[in-house]
Amino acid sequence: MRKFFLEIDWLTILPVLAITIMGLIILISLNINGVTVVSQGLIIKHIISILLGLIIAIIISKVDYRSFSTLIQPLFFSISGLLLLVLIFGVRLNGAKSWFSIGPLNLQPGEFAKIVLVLIVAHYFSRYHHRLNNFFLILLSLLPVLLIVTLILLQPDFGTAIILIFIWLGMFIFGGIKFKHILVLFTLGLAGFATLWLWVFRDYQKQRIITLFDPTSDPLGSGYNTLQSMRAISSGGMMGIKEQIILVPEVHTDFIFSGFAQQWGFVGVSIYFLIILIIIARVMYIGFKAQDSFPKMIILGVILSILIQLVINIGMNIGILPITGVPLPFMSYGGSAMLVYWILIGLVLSVQKHKLSQGTIFMKDNQDIFG
Repeated sequence: MRKFFLEIDWLTILPVLAITIMGLIILISLNINGVTVVSQGLIIKHIISILLGLIIAIIISKVDYRSFSTLIQPLFFSISGLLLLVLIFGVRLNGAKSWFSIGPLNLQPGEFAKIVLVLIVAHYFSRYHHRLNNFFLILLSLLPVLLIVTLILLQPDFGTAIILIFIWLGMFIFGGIKFKHILVLFTLGLAGFATLWLWVFRDYQKQRIITLFDPTSDPLGSGYNTLQSMRAISSGGMMGIKEQIILVPEVHTDFIFSGFAQQWGFVGVSIYFLIILIIIARVMYIGFKAQDSFPKMIILGVILSILIQLVINIGMNIGILPITGVPLPFMSYGGSAMLVYWILIGLVLSVQKHKLSQGTIFMKDNQDIFG
């Protein structure tokens, strides 16, 4: 047992645990202050999600990351099948049919698509990284991503869909494709956004984007959550407040950052960002030590998954990005999201544990972001 615990990469796990505990404290404190937002049952579920995620991460760390490269097709067809089934048999919550209801639990397949996407792009890049000066091969990698994104948009879940697109794009940009190809992708992205605006976005989604530029234009409607969140964050001051809490809708999920900033203040938020930097620095260090393209791209995908979701969530909390229903990694209540980000950490732990083992089938590459 002692050997088992000594083999665990605590330098990676402990900062992540610190973030999850901070989130748990916020959820509990909401009830302490008399705000009936998070019931005791939901808090217990959240604790179970954290513990289950930690256990799964440790189990994944024992598996050689190379074995995941043999599961790309089964993973892709499995997640595509689940996303299709949720459109038929899923439960509609908050206007989106994104969840399976399994007894007291809700499972969101779209969250798990992030893991599959990271592995798909990492595997693709490891096979074709020396031929990605061919723009056709870059677009070819987008096909499975577009299928997954389309199924998620049909739910509709715009937040998860945009995160997946940004992860794919970021992995190729930082993976080392040519600048002219980046410009072409940017142009295609603008065309895609115009298409979504004209034929896919619903009126309330358009209103959220419009309200972004002037939340006061609809203070009791689409701008209400943003204005309440901004008031809550600004009221936190230097050390935070414990009384006269400003109520923010969905403060336990999408707007947990506003509740955190209100109760912990500037000092607490600074500690939070410091821990996030420690996590990212540690994950990047593991990426630098990896021996070939596949684990390096996994590491890049994990970093992007965390940072993109973090930026989008905090951006909508402070009113610089539209509200898209995106939880804050490792802090927001939500079993599926918590499990997904612990699984991503598990992949990092696997790379850390097996990076020096022999028998890699992939070519080494000295051309990408990790040197």
